[in-house]
Amino acid sequence: MLVATGGPYQAPATLSALGSKESLVIMTVNKLAQGIGTRIRGARLKKKLSLEQVSELTGLSISLISKIEREITAPSVRSLLALIGALDIPLEHLFDQTTDSSQESGLVVRAGERRRLDFGEKRLVKELLTPQPIGSLELLMVILAPGGSTGDDIFSHNGEEAGMVLTGCLELWVDGQTFLLHPGDSFAFPSVKPHRFRNAAEVETRVLWVNTPPLY
Repeated sequence: MLVATGGPYQAPATLSALGSKESLVIMTVNKLAQGIGTRIRGARLKKKLSLEQVSELTGLSISLISKIEREITAPSVRSLLALIGALDIPLEHLFDQTTDSSQESGLVVRAGERRRLDFGEKRLVKELLTPQPIGSLELLMVILAPGGSTGDDIFSHNGEEAGMVLTGCLELWVDGQTFLLHPGDSFAFPSVKPHRFRNAAEVETRVLWVNTPPLY
C-alpha cells in the first residue's frame, strides 16, 4: 500500500518503466473502464478530505485533481500513484473486476479477457497476462505503436524483470547502456537499475515482459 506521510506525496517509480507525463487510460481489451475519477472522488469523500487537502498531500494542483475526478482529464502514472497513495486506494480497485467463477479462474487468461493498460499519447499498451489473484510472477504483453515509448522519465524500483522481443525492434536503456533488440532477442536486469525503453521500429513492437515481484 502506498501511504502519504507528511508533505506532498512523492510517487515512487514502481510501475516498471510505465512512463508518466501523458494520459494513462485503464481499460479492458474490449471496453474502456469508466469511473476512475468517480472512484478517486469517492475515496476522497470517504476520508472527508477537501480538494485543497488532497492537493497538499499529493503536490498536484486543485484544478488537475478536479478534472481527474470529473473525468475531463485522465491521470498520468505519477499523478495516479500520488492520488492512490494519498487516498490509500489499492491500485487493483481501479480496474474492471471480472467475475469468472469457472474452473479456469486463477489459472488461465483468455486472449479476449486480458486487463489492459493504455498510456494514451505514449503509444504504449500493456496487457496483463497473469491470472488473478497473482502470485510472485507477473507476465505482460508490452505493445508499442510506432513512436511509442516510456518517455523521458527514468525508472528504478525493487525486483527483477526480463523479456523477449516478439516483433519490431526495442531500444532498451539500462543503467546508462543502450541496446537494440530484435525479434528473438531477450533481456534481464535488476529493476533497481535505472531503465526506460522505446519502439525503435517503424512498425508495432511487441515484447513479452516478466516482472517479479508483480507490479499490478
